[in-house]
Order: sequence, then structure tokens, then C-alpha cells
Amino acid sequence: MRAFSRQCNPATPCSLLNLLMSFSEKEKHFHHSGLSNSSLNWSRHLLMQRSQVTSLFGADALWRKGYTGAKVKMAIFDTGIRADHPHFRNIKERTNWTNEDTLNDNLGHGTFVVGVIAGEDAECLGFARDTEIYAFCVFTDAQVSYTSWFLDGFNYAIAINMDVLNLSIGGPDYLDLPFVEKVWEITANNIIMVSAIGNDGPLYGTLNNPADQSDVIGVGGIDYSDHIASFSSRGMSTWEIPHG
Repeated sequence: MRAFSRQCNPATPCSLLNLLMSFSEKEKHFHHSGLSNSSLNWSRHLLMQRSQVTSLFGADALWRKGYTGAKVKMAIFDTGIRADHPHFRNIKERTNWTNEDTLNDNLGHGTFVVGVIAGEDAECLGFARDTEIYAFCVFTDAQVSYTSWFLDGFNYAIAINMDVLNLSIGGPDYLDLPFVEKVWEITANNIIMVSAIGNDGPLYGTLNNPADQSDVIGVGGIDYSDHIASFSSRGMSTWEIPHG
């Protein structure tokens, strides 16, 4: 059985939700400390100014050069995506690999992930709005999944020639050999795999699988000061720990 990494962040090095939550917590602290309304307003001003995470990472420069994700086929393995969402222009296919009879994203995690990648809403832009999105639902509404569901979905992703495969999930199951070997097969087929390293920091040796594999791009979290977020997992890779 596989589980969520709570990091709602696929192909970007920081979780917008966690950043917004950190600002909200600061506002509460200001309030209880008896500071003036001007301090509260300044905190809200910072929140408004920094809500576009794409600008923080310089995506605008890539957009000006024409890099918007056009003709890139991306598989999102998650909770699916909400039907007819107004913020996405290029949803090519939605498939369900679970034992539930629904294509809808009743949890919202997968829809949020697609928003970070390809959202068009002016208040929350995605990084590559022209990406061709293929949503693979591999989690039930109870957040349950199994290796077999991933393996079936992975085989289909290979068969339809995905360019990128995103997993904003993970777990400490690096000894799940069928899963690990399928990841090797995916990358051997020239599919770029990106996976969240996990929110199990700040201790070392807390990387999640498959982000701890050498052929996978593992993505962690940072804050607005460009420091590693306290919640972000750290190496060593579990492959380097004895018996890992």
C-alpha cells in the first residue's frame, strides 16, 4: 500500500500552501502580541505580493522565450482532477486506476497539483500552462492506493509515450521491488520522472521513495527566504542507509 506525501507540490521546489500557511501563522502571532493594525496590514501586503510562486522562480523569463509546456505530455499520478475545471485549458485524458467507480477528484489534491503545473487563473498561475495533462487517479477518496494500481497506470503511461511523469506522493517503501523496477523501466523509456521527497524533515535520511532513486528528480520545499523548509525531507537517500 502506498500513501500520500503531504507535500502538495509536484514539479516546483516549494509548497505554496505551506508558504501561505506560514504567513497566516505570523499574522496570528502579531495579533496576540498586541501589535498595531499597520503590522497586520503589512503582513497581508507581503502575502499579496508573494502569492505568485511562478515569479519567485523566474518562470516569466522562460515564458518570454516561448517555453510554456506546449506539446509536452505530462502524466499526473494523484487523486485525479475535477471535471470541467475552468483553470485548465489542455486536459487530454482522465483515467481511474482504483476500485472506485468515479473519475472525479473528491479530495482536491490532484486538482491542486495540476494547478501548480498548468493553472491559468490570474491569481494563481501554473508554471507551464500549455502542458498536455493526463490525469491518472490512483487514490481512493479514503486516500488508499496499492502498488498494483500504480503498475497498471505506469504501463499505460509508457504505452502512450508520456514525456514527464509527476508523483506528488511517496512513502518509505523503497524495498517494494516491483514498484522500484517499474520506475527503472519508466526512465529507461526516456520518461522524466519527478517526485516529492516528502515532508518528514528536518532529520536526515528521511527521503521518500521513489524520489530517493537516482534516476528520479526529487523535489523538496523552500521558504521565501530561499532556505530549506523545516518540513522538507533530507538525504541521505534511503538507498545509502544500511539495508536500504
